Amino acid sequence: DQQVGVGPIDVPDLEAGGVQLRRHRLDDVDDMVLGCRDEQTSMWTTVPQPYEPEHAEAYLNRVLGSAVDGETRWAIDVDGRFSGNMGLMLDGAGRADVGYFVAPWARGRGVGTIALWLVCDWAFRKGGGEVVTWNALVGNVPSRRMVKKVGFHVHTGVSRRLVVQRGERADAWTADLLPEDLVPLETLLS
Repeated sequence: DQQVGVGPIDVPDLEAGGVQLRRHRLDDVDDMVLGCRDEQTSMWTTVPQPYEPEHAEAYLNRVLGSAVDGETRWAIDVDGRFSGNMGLMLDGAGRADVGYFVAPWARGRGVGTIALWLVCDWAFRKGGGEVVTWNALVGNVPSRRMVKKVGFHVHTGVSRRLVVQRGERADAWTADLLPEDLVPLETLLS
């Protein structure tokens, strides 16, 4: 298996419970724009605002089919529709950082939780990961709830000014996941 973060790799398809993680496609642009214009996506992520089709096209041109800057990025696909983005950055020494957004039409159904589980499982089994870390802007309760469901240990404190969102530093929550912390997939599918 080739290590992520060391050089370009193919983006593997991953699937469980009706959720597919796949390579991005050029026809994802319209749904990507809709998802990134969503108020919650804007509030909790670092995507440009206002989000225009040019932003989606530039992103897709950078990520189509391979890892970019050491980060493997998947489209979350539900019923054949782009439904979010999942990224994993492995540092080549066993640490992986995960980031994502779930489009509004896919929220509240466990889609993000299953997608996150798939990426973490892949990081441990194929990516050489020993620990997966997560951070989110303070207040992003849905994301915090999601990582807890997968098995992440959420730290009690706040990491001050950890994240840069549209040019300004912001406080973040952090968590980490070891291979033995990852919950069995079956518990998420029931």
